[in-house]
Amino acid sequence: MTQLAANHLPAKAWLTEFLFTRALFKGPSGLPLYSYHVTEDEYAGLAAMLKKSLAADSPTQELYVAACFCLFVSENYRRHYDGNWSWQGPESRLGVALTPQQHASLTGKGLGYWRREVRTREQGRDWLGTLFTEGGLPWPLLSSESHGFGRAVRRGIKHFYRTEGHRRTTADLLADFEDGLPLSFRNLETRTLLAGIVDQLMALVDRYPIKDETDPAAYLDRVDPHWHEAFPIPLDETNARHLLNEWLRDAGIKRQERKEALAKAKAFTCEHIQQGQLPHWTVVTELNLPPDTVLPIDPSSLRNTRLELAYFEGETLLERGPAVYAQLAEQGVKIRFANVQVSLRRRHLDKPVSLRVMENGSTVHTFVFENSALDFQDVPLVFECRADRWHLVATSSCKLVSSKVRIRAPERFYVSHSMPATAPVITDSEGGQWIEATGDLVLKDESERYEILLAQPGADVAPLVLTGVYALYECSPSTVYLGWPTLELHGGSPYHRDELMEYANGRLLDRRNAPALGAINYTVRSRKGETLLRRRFGVLPRGFELGLIPAYGRRPARLLVKNADDLALQVVGEGLVCTRSEGGYQMDLSAQHCPQAFTLQVGPAAEPVQLRLPFPYQGARLLDANNQPVSVKALNLAELVGYRLQLSSGLPQGQMFYLQFELICQEQSRPKRMFALRVGQMPAVLNLFSYVADLQTMLAAVDEQDAYVHLTIETEQPLMQLDIRRYGGRVLMEETTAFYVCGVDSTNILDGARAEAMRLSDPRQSPLQLIEKTSEGVGTGCFAIPQPMLVDGPWLIYPSKESPIQFRPQLYLPACMSVPADVQVRSLHHAAQVFHPIHRPEVIDEQISAMATDFGHSGWQYLADLKRQYAHLPLSSFEAWKALARNPQALGLAIFRLEMDEAFCARIADELALMWETVPLPMWAHAYQVFAEGIRLTGLPAELVDRLVKDRAIVLRYIVSGFDYVGNYLGTGDCTELKRLPAEEILPMWYQDLRRLHAANSDWPNVLGEALASWVEVQQLPRRVKAMSLTEYTDAVTYLPIFMAYVTAGKASVNDLGIPTAYFKFAARWLADFDRHGWFNPVHAFTVSYLLATHTDS
Repeated sequence: MTQLAANHLPAKAWLTEFLFTRALFKGPSGLPLYSYHVTEDEYAGLAAMLKKSLAADSPTQELYVAACFCLFVSENYRRHYDGNWSWQGPESRLGVALTPQQHASLTGKGLGYWRREVRTREQGRDWLGTLFTEGGLPWPLLSSESHGFGRAVRRGIKHFYRTEGHRRTTADLLADFEDGLPLSFRNLETRTLLAGIVDQLMALVDRYPIKDETDPAAYLDRVDPHWHEAFPIPLDETNARHLLNEWLRDAGIKRQERKEALAKAKAFTCEHIQQGQLPHWTVVTELNLPPDTVLPIDPSSLRNTRLELAYFEGETLLERGPAVYAQLAEQGVKIRFANVQVSLRRRHLDKPVSLRVMENGSTVHTFVFENSALDFQDVPLVFECRADRWHLVATSSCKLVSSKVRIRAPERFYVSHSMPATAPVITDSEGGQWIEATGDLVLKDESERYEILLAQPGADVAPLVLTGVYALYECSPSTVYLGWPTLELHGGSPYHRDELMEYANGRLLDRRNAPALGAINYTVRSRKGETLLRRRFGVLPRGFELGLIPAYGRRPARLLVKNADDLALQVVGEGLVCTRSEGGYQMDLSAQHCPQAFTLQVGPAAEPVQLRLPFPYQGARLLDANNQPVSVKALNLAELVGYRLQLSSGLPQGQMFYLQFELICQEQSRPKRMFALRVGQMPAVLNLFSYVADLQTMLAAVDEQDAYVHLTIETEQPLMQLDIRRYGGRVLMEETTAFYVCGVDSTNILDGARAEAMRLSDPRQSPLQLIEKTSEGVGTGCFAIPQPMLVDGPWLIYPSKESPIQFRPQLYLPACMSVPADVQVRSLHHAAQVFHPIHRPEVIDEQISAMATDFGHSGWQYLADLKRQYAHLPLSSFEAWKALARNPQALGLAIFRLEMDEAFCARIADELALMWETVPLPMWAHAYQVFAEGIRLTGLPAELVDRLVKDRAIVLRYIVSGFDYVGNYLGTGDCTELKRLPAEEILPMWYQDLRRLHAANSDWPNVLGEALASWVEVQQLPRRVKAMSLTEYTDAVTYLPIFMAYVTAGKASVNDLGIPTAYFKFAARWLADFDRHGWFNPVHAFTVSYLLATHTDS
């Protein structure tokens, strides 16, 4: 279309030719306006024609003028947006000044022509915002260094491979990088468009060999002329193509890095990244996990199949992982990791990182990450820069391809350079010297010599690795092996085994004779004298074992030591008098109070291994984060991290301990859970955080924020009691201008809390920092209500993420606030504003119901902002999340629309006591179709839309088991192709497998057993299925998945059992977790398919 011709075409003719050139013979496509890719000439012609047409004001051309006006405004935004959110920009280029009525009329009619909807925001219909959104992403901001669009794309490229295995979507990943965007662009539409760019870039570098192209865009023009059509930015400008070339090169580099990393990556290995502005530095350790692994443990030893993951640094908990479910395998039990790349911010670099798999607080298996402990005070740390991050590549002599390194050398080292350093030496607080260099370096101290050679073609670091069996004690050195570790040379190592010399405590190591035991300073050197590996660790004999027996009657406490006959042993502990006895020591108390712990020194007096062991205290003790015994009577959920229970038996044959958790609430049917644990010769130490998921489920079973769980611990007699609450305090209002933070069940004022307030109608708005009043510099626990909170609302007062007191969030309604009961509410933002627990309790539920069928509803943005901005608060703090959990249809669409990952879905299940199986399958199918159509209308290319929709379907299968045998029902809603399999033959056979697997388990939960058996008896099921459970104590576990399949198929309700909903939520979760992968999931999925096929047959 030429500019000259366009200037003389009226609006209708201009549009006809515009669509004709795009082969749109039936009219507009219904896709966003940016997807038409208006050229420079078309844009100029459109502006010239509109100037005349708007001035002419012809009624016959009104619809077509309106359509051209919408197209021009969106294109003007895409090309020239300068941060001014107004009509002034496009109007000044057209030489007009329109009224608000004209804006509304032109936009409404014009978008109707393009078959697009006007977006509704919290303030109502958003005419200007809709047209701007139709324009895609604004090129001036995207190309500007001062805005975060380009940075977000680059970060998306950099971290793209975190989305592997359907663990996260790219849009969900980009939510982590939104902080750099202008506030008005932190929304789902922008996130989707940026994700589309990143996905398309990565797809292009995956499809075409552009890594070595100097002009990747020109190469793509030759091999794929339509490649650019997927990008929501104008690519006909030279500078746009220049930026895209940079992105393509970044994507190519990242793909190559990932390809190389996958080739090298081994399961349960790690990589270290230096962060921070020197001299202040920290290290983030990135762990590589396999998609799944087999634990070499006896399945019959597990009480249920739900296991907890926890990452430790030494004996300190760094981070909790998501729950996993054990599945029977040939050599033990198989678990699947929801996230194969885990980043941990380190606190004690010299301690090894381990992943512990726990059941009910006890460790059932430990993975230790090789080379996760860094002896940074003894060895140099060599980093090289990759994609703007400093990666640790060596702690020894090395040859690198890189031409620049950053090195941290311990204080005692002398450093010589072959070339001048590129930056001055920086000394950190531990005395370490930080050096950046572009030439070879030599580092020396009195005994060691390290060579770092740069720019070595074909060189690569193939580190030496020590492998062995770890002694899992709290010890010094922090790494201790049972038996001497083996030195391994990985493939690609420049050295042969006979070129290496090993030293232990300064002496040449002879592995043929009995090597030294105790604490070892270990060094590997080349024949040239270069230090290739230096480690400090301990060595104990293979088969080394300990036993601890508490004092019983007149017998003192005893320490039993096995397989350490030739070793020097010494017990060190305040208040202990130790006497050597057969097989160990007797430990008498010289003081009135027994110590919490003592130290066993093993090996030569000069260099012993020191094991810190709990003193065997008869009964139960609660230990805090510092391993000190405490006598507190109440804790909140956040405080459980770091607290442990130590259980010790005084009987030679061991003893059973019972932990009972009971929900204290106003409901008559109170959820109650009992855990039985046998304690033998060694005290059992239970991590209380391992029970958090069970506690959250119990607390979420009732809508009472002040309900709590009462824990009792007993053997044949009661030993300890503890109350566990959601919160450690509450807000107590003092009139309307101030509040105190006080105890949950008292009016005692607590000082030191940090409080913030969010405006509930706008979660994107920055929260207010509330200031605690002080008296002579000391906090009083009293906070003044600031002026903004007195004139508008409602507000939520809540503890900040860093607050030492996590008090219960409190709704604050200003005294002047009044909302007419008949005011019309059209958004979730407005609903949150007018919500009142007494006068308008239903208004949020109404908006959630409206969202269930509306992909574009502004309420999704409200929930996305809550999810991102207030992740540290319990979901039950917000009425919107609770309303979503009550609405199965909206909940189904939320999985897709908010692109939730497995971890957040698990969080919803834990904190809102939700079973995903309660969402009927037809609602899932409807949500899937609403999402697929909605995401298609965003204008993303069909290939990316299909990939995203399929990704969501795969994630859904991880969350809900009902889709395993229903074919393509999710996409079609059609069950006519399903085959009815013989349930009367298959299910009884699976039941026998269940009984065999759990034959040694006498602890089958049977809550709901009678109700479920009675319900199954009256259903139209084969007789063999109804009589499948052969004994009463297996009824509940056996029949729950069948009942839940009826619920998922839409043929029953959770209320059909006549059990209070709160109790059913708790009990069903307990029963399902007994054997989720081996029984509940397959039986539930099979029965869902059976019921749908039966419905079709009938």
